Amino acid sequence: MRDVIPMEIGLVFWAEQESAAQMRQMEEFGLRAGQLGVPPGLDCEMALPSWATALATEQISITSAVCAYAGEDYADMAAVHRTVGFTAPELRGERVARTKEVSEFAKSLGIEAVSCHIGFIPEDASERLYTDLRDLAREVCDYCGANGQSFVLERGQESAEVLLGFIAAVGRANLKVNFDPANMILYGSGDPLKALELLGAHVISIHCKDGKSPVAGSGMLGQEVRLGDGEVDFPGFLRTLEKIGYLGALTIEREEPDVARRTADILTAIERLKGWKVEMGL
Repeated sequence: MRDVIPMEIGLVFWAEQESAAQMRQMEEFGLRAGQLGVPPGLDCEMALPSWATALATEQISITSAVCAYAGEDYADMAAVHRTVGFTAPELRGERVARTKEVSEFAKSLGIEAVSCHIGFIPEDASERLYTDLRDLAREVCDYCGANGQSFVLERGQESAEVLLGFIAAVGRANLKVNFDPANMILYGSGDPLKALELLGAHVISIHCKDGKSPVAGSGMLGQEVRLGDGEVDFPGFLRTLEKIGYLGALTIEREEPDVARRTADILTAIERLKGWKVEMGL
């Protein structure tokens, strides 16, 4: 697998048992970098030969394997709290086991990072959930570290200050951040540019995603929108990435169920990112 070119445009794409369709899609988009989403239904052992062959021959840079778990629900804030990541005690065992399985899958493919949503981290470090998540993060970090990998937290559900404190509490050098500026908008958790500067030393990957703020008091998440149509200041975001010395990919994430619209929105995102890069001399 080739090394990522700093600030090259990439895409989050989701693995299927056979790799051919995703490889064609990446070729159609003209992209050679991305994050490989691993859906809960993927049989990693059965899928490994196809993906190993594809990544060896296609020379695509995969910066992380992204874990998704069965039963996660992003319908509203309450559902996220109940179902996402490791917050529900009854789901932790199977999800930690799945994360380790994905780590082994990623190791076999030469992927050096495993990422996921860990769930809402409480502001109060004395809460039982905080210490539970801290200990689980340590366990997963140690497992990934033995495989030569970083364990990467997809951020956005908590403030940058809370996440920074959590990273310190976990105390593992391979605990890193995948910074998604839209998530901060969608969850109403702060200013993305200020948060990026604060967390910069821990950021090894990012998502290029856009969104609009939730309606105050509604209990709902904000609305994800096409890149450049939301509240994220992407020229400012790219300048801040340059300021913190970011050397990874600009990985587009578009969570749109309609395939035709998702494809069109990704093509628009690619063109807009190219334009902003030209304006900045990147």
